[in-house]
This record gives sequence, C-alpha cells and structure tokens, in this order.
Amino acid sequence: RPRPAGAARPACAMADVAEARSVNVQAAADTSCDSEVTDDESSVSQIKIHEEEQTSSTLGAAFNIFCTVVGTGVLQQPYGAAQTGWVGAGMLAFMGVVACYTAVILVRCFDLVKRVQIRKEGEQTRPPGNCIEGEASTSCSDDGNAGKTAMISRPAWTYGDIGEAAFGPRGRWFIESQQHLTLVMVATIYNLLGGLNLINILPDSWEWLTEEVAIAIMSVVLWFHVFLKSMGEVAIVSAVNTIVTLLLVVVVIVEALKHPPAEPATTVAVRWDAMRLGAGFSTFTFAYGVHPVIPSVYATMRKPHEYEPMIKATFFTVLSVTLPMLAVGYAIYGEAVQSPIYNTPPLNNCTLLKVIIVLITAHVVGAYAIVLNPTERAFEEALGIDRHRRTELPRRMALRTMFVLFTYGVAVLLRNNFPPLLDLVSAITSAPTMFICPCVFYMRLAYKAGKPLAKREIVWIGFIIALASLGSIFG
Repeated sequence: RPRPAGAARPACAMADVAEARSVNVQAAADTSCDSEVTDDESSVSQIKIHEEEQTSSTLGAAFNIFCTVVGTGVLQQPYGAAQTGWVGAGMLAFMGVVACYTAVILVRCFDLVKRVQIRKEGEQTRPPGNCIEGEASTSCSDDGNAGKTAMISRPAWTYGDIGEAAFGPRGRWFIESQQHLTLVMVATIYNLLGGLNLINILPDSWEWLTEEVAIAIMSVVLWFHVFLKSMGEVAIVSAVNTIVTLLLVVVVIVEALKHPPAEPATTVAVRWDAMRLGAGFSTFTFAYGVHPVIPSVYATMRKPHEYEPMIKATFFTVLSVTLPMLAVGYAIYGEAVQSPIYNTPPLNNCTLLKVIIVLITAHVVGAYAIVLNPTERAFEEALGIDRHRRTELPRRMALRTMFVLFTYGVAVLLRNNFPPLLDLVSAITSAPTMFICPCVFYMRLAYKAGKPLAKREIVWIGFIIALASLGSIFG
C-alpha cells in the first residue's frame, strides 16, 4: 500500500536499510582486503608449519648439538695440538667458552628481533604503499588507506631472519650463504670420510673398490636421510649416534695408550708460527662448529626456555670429551700424530682399528642428516614443498637426492685433500658463523631494540671478533 507523502518510514524499514548498507560496506571491505588476506596466507601457513615441527625434547636437542660437533671433530684435536704445541689445549678450552657464549647470544637475538618489531610498530606509522624498512611484514597497503590494512609480523626463527632484522636483505643474504655453504661442505666432509673409511673396513681383496666407488656406496647409504623431515625426527638418530661417539672416544684413547711409538714423542709448549697457529685454530673451530644448526634446533624445541641451560651443559660435555683426546693423542704421538688420529702409524697395527673406523663411519651416517637438515628445510620452504601435502614426500626426496649427488661429486674431486679441506671449511665458513656474525648481530639488534650493551661486554665482543678474524685469515 503506498505510503502518504511526508509520512515517516517505519522503524523496521530503517533497520533493513541500515542492515543492507552494513552488508554492502562489509562486502566492499572484504573485496578490498582479498589481496591482503592472500598475501598473508603464506606467513600464516609458515607459522603453522613451524608449530607442527616443535617436536624435539630438550634432551633430543642436546643430542643433536652434541652429535654435530663430537665425532669427526674430536679425532682432529691431537693434530691441532701438533700444529700449535701444548698451548693448543688452552686454545681449545678458551674457544669452547667463546663458542658457548656466542651460541647463547645467537638465540637471544630472536628475542631482540621481537623487541625491534614491537618498537617500530609502536613508534612509527607505516606510510601509504610502503612497509617499514626492516620490518618482517607480509602485506602493504597500496590504496592510500594505511590505517585500514591489517599487518601480520612474521616471527623470526632462522639465522637469515636475524641477519635481515639486523642489516636488512643484505644481512640475510650474507649469513644464509655462509650458513648453507658451511653445512653443505661439512656434509661433503662426512661423505668423503665415510667413503674412505669403507676402503679400510671392507676386504682388501676387493680390487674393484676404488675411492670413487667407496664414496658412491657411502652416498647411497646417506641417501636414506631423505625420510627424516625435521630435527625432531633426526634427534632419534642423534641419541644413538651420541652413544656411538662416546664409545669411539674411549676406544681411541685406550688403544693409543696401548700402542705408543717406538721412540719418545716430541712435543713443544708453543709454536711461534702464525700459519701453524692458524691451522690449529681451524682444527679447534671444527670441534665447536654447531652454530649454523642452532636456530633449527632451537625452533624445534618444545620447551625453548630451557635452551640456555641445555647449551651450556652440552658445550661442557663436548669439552670434557675433546680435551682428553687432545691431551692423550699429543702426549703419546707428539708431532707424528695424523689427521684423523687413527691414521697414525702405531694405531694402524691395533686389533681394534676396524672397530674404531666402523664407529666413526656410523657417526658420519647420523651426523650427515643433522648438518644438511637446515639447508634442505630452507630450500623446501622456499619452493613451497610443505604446502602440497599429496606430493610433499616425492618432492622432498627429489630435492634431497640432489644434495646427496652434490656432496658426492665434491667429495670425489677433493678425495686426496682431506686435512686441507677441513681447515678451509673451518676457517672460511665456520669461524664467521660461529664467532663473528653472532657478535655483530647481537650488538646491532641490541642497539635497535633500545637496549645497548654495557661497555665491558662490547669490549669482550670486540676481542672475540678480532681474534676470530685473525685466526680465520691465517687458518
């Protein structure tokens, strides 16, 4: 029925109009935000994937760290002392303290990154069409309505995230290239050492077993790590590997005591040779080279607040294992000790030589999966392999097979240069990721978070950077 002119509109009709307008406004808002939600989906999915991977216990994390550094590294320590003299024992202990300190501040950087993000969000307003420089956000408003855009800040949980928060994209590029180069080359060393060990384990009558074939066989064994997705799954292997490593250390020390050389060993207090001291620095660095793996281990911990006590106890255990190996090996064989120690002539005749080699080979198989995991996970996330559940396993297997083939190729090329290869990797890649980068990032992020360090700590950090730089150059 037509409403008389000038008559008031019923209240229910007014409500219907208001509701219709509200629906239209909401629809328009939803349309304008579609691109933003789409842009944020990748960050949300990454956060969910990260939460799903927090499967490692504190003890499992300790196994992963211990297994990474003790094994191949511990067998080189007497050779490092032969390069430096008895002062190497002090260097090894001091570098253990420094490595533990940098492992602690490296993880503290994650908290500083959060503080930097909160500070920027509180003090600055994002300009239209731009993100705040250095902020880990995944959406920006391009329509001029900055206040209408919801922002999701992605938490930092990788070494690259720390580098980017400290120095922008260049910081991420530098540290990720160093980190992944370190891990891939360490995995190459494991592949090479495992292949060379097979020649000593298998019968001498197998004339077809050349170095190339032995490294290829080891690569096939190492390939099965493709089924271990995260550090939480790798921790099971690390637990077994830790027992194997401790047995290895005990067997080597006992056999060294039972098989001294025919003539007394020649030892010195210190060698005043910069090149040999640098070589010793590289060898000792390899004993603590776990920092590229630490962010991945920390990210998978169910109780991350227990990280600092865990890392301190683990490094103390590492030093308790490596220092006796250095002291016994250098005291008995002196300048004649080889790298690794079981290649020293008197040990070649011991009855348990093959047992030693089998144990270190078993360690290599487990450690290979640990050191390559962060690099493989980084590539898998970059390629979006985790987002395709149906094809995730075959894609992951294909990618990780490529890594195995790469380590095999490099190992074959460098099969006659094991000690120099180890020193080169330690000096050029391990030293920066262990000592220099954690210190620089920590100072930078503390300043950006409004919590500058005390002068005493700045002096301590400066000393670490200077010492690590000199050791890396001469190493």
